[in-house]
Amino acid sequence: MNQKEKGSKRVSIIVGGSGGQGILTLGKVLAMAAIKQKYEVSCLPSYGAEMRGGYVYCTIVISSNRGIFSPVSSEMDIGLFMNEQSCKMLVSYMKEDAYLVINSSLVKNCRNGNFKTSEIPATEIAEELGDIKNANMILAGVLGKIVNKNFLKFNISSLYSGAADVMAGKDLIEKSKINIKAGWELIKNGRCRKND
Repeated sequence: MNQKEKGSKRVSIIVGGSGGQGILTLGKVLAMAAIKQKYEVSCLPSYGAEMRGGYVYCTIVISSNRGIFSPVSSEMDIGLFMNEQSCKMLVSYMKEDAYLVINSSLVKNCRNGNFKTSEIPATEIAEELGDIKNANMILAGVLGKIVNKNFLKFNISSLYSGAADVMAGKDLIEKSKINIKAGWELIKNGRCRKND
């Protein structure tokens, strides 16, 4: 039974990686997309003191119910990790049977717990599409699709709008849309390895 069938009106997400991977940008795009759909959103970025290469993570809670809710939880519904260090450090924040999305281009050993795992070679796909810096937008598309399929109604056009609000420059916005669409379509076309 998925969250829609249980009548859940909320999803909590943790996204982790290292500085320079676009973790906070991914969190902002997802949060803005949820706001476009009239959801209540709580988003909390966290990062180390290093300018690049240090840990970065972001927690996002999306809810269809009004009210005050905290983005801090040890019971996350979805965890998305762009590197191995973040996976090992943050996987304990996920509840049993949560959805785990890993950037399999960089994460080779993060299989703790009883999770519904999707292994997405995001860095490789982004490189094929022209720029490895867009791996975060591949994963934004994946996250949006998982939220839509299992928690709350979520559409790809709102992700495009979220990217347009966050990104600077028409060229960057268009590249982001291409990568978001590629990630969104991965969940249905089997490009990713899923271990449900």
